[in-house]
Amino acid sequence: MALYAGKDWKREELVARVGDPMQIAGARSSILADGKAEGVRAVEITTGTGFNFTVLPGRGMDIPFASYNGKAIGFFSGTGITSAAYYEETDLRWLRSFFGGLLTTCGIAAAGAPGMDQGKPFGLHGRIANAAAENLSIEQEWDGDEYQIAVSGKIREAEAMGENLSLTRRIETRLGLRGLRLHDRVINRGFEAQPLMLLYHFNYGFPLLSSRARVVGPITKSLPRDEQARKDRGMEECLTYPEPVAGYAEKVFFHTLAVNRHGRTFIALVNPDVGDGSPLAIALRWNQKELPQFCQWKMPRKGYYVTGLEPGTVTPIGRGALREQGALPMIEAQASYDVTIDFEVLDSAEEIDALEKEARELSGR
Repeated sequence: MALYAGKDWKREELVARVGDPMQIAGARSSILADGKAEGVRAVEITTGTGFNFTVLPGRGMDIPFASYNGKAIGFFSGTGITSAAYYEETDLRWLRSFFGGLLTTCGIAAAGAPGMDQGKPFGLHGRIANAAAENLSIEQEWDGDEYQIAVSGKIREAEAMGENLSLTRRIETRLGLRGLRLHDRVINRGFEAQPLMLLYHFNYGFPLLSSRARVVGPITKSLPRDEQARKDRGMEECLTYPEPVAGYAEKVFFHTLAVNRHGRTFIALVNPDVGDGSPLAIALRWNQKELPQFCQWKMPRKGYYVTGLEPGTVTPIGRGALREQGALPMIEAQASYDVTIDFEVLDSAEEIDALEKEARELSGR
């Protein structure tokens, strides 16, 4: 059954009422044509529930815009969307094209802090978010009484006589769903093992992020990245947020999450009142065997009010540092690696209470 306008519908009931399903849900392709975004391909998706989002095949199949019932979910930086042609790789120059959005993917062969590894320099967070996808496919069709919507594409990360990696992403949703499923398959198409550094940089901003917001999950241990994260009660207050603070210096925390009997875990940003009295929360769920690390980026600065909840294969301390620690994951020659993340919008006190109860039970608190 397809949920729409508060009612479950059979396919025959809905098709009798609309000439094209796009009237109530679907995907629409376009090419951006303004400023530095000119030429970037985009796909706008609506699910008929008030949950709308955009996928950018022209920028790593990432998600810049997302909203629920007219309220923004993600964060958008002052760079705006930029074409991959403006990508600057060295040091921290990746930030010149970091629009943020709901999701920016970091990787594949490098993610995290810039630095050196085996004599080669690597910039912040890798190249994949600034690569365009090929083999783009948009699917929207009935499957029984469910109207399914999906967009997929393949992104290359390769160097002549170097690594030969690809990431094929499929983002799925359906009519009546307040969320999406992201599935990535990384393939090492070369004949030498390569680092596998994936970080899913989910970014949340106002009004979901406010002084009422808090991080909820089955957290069993928390560590600061550095001394900055310890300052000003950083550890004690890492799961809550202040109002925007002038000149706030970012704080980063690494959390250990408990799993259920299927090896799955979750994290959520919860706000009991986004300003109009209504609750809103976003939950991410994944298998910890696929993404064993989790990072929280806390940046409630005036004019740059954002937090990142970031599952990944690595902690983002840099490729060279991870190799020195013996903690650099590798993908073998001709091998593949799969990741699935479920993204869900929660909009009731009952759903949020159930989520908090689940977190307490999993963590043993």
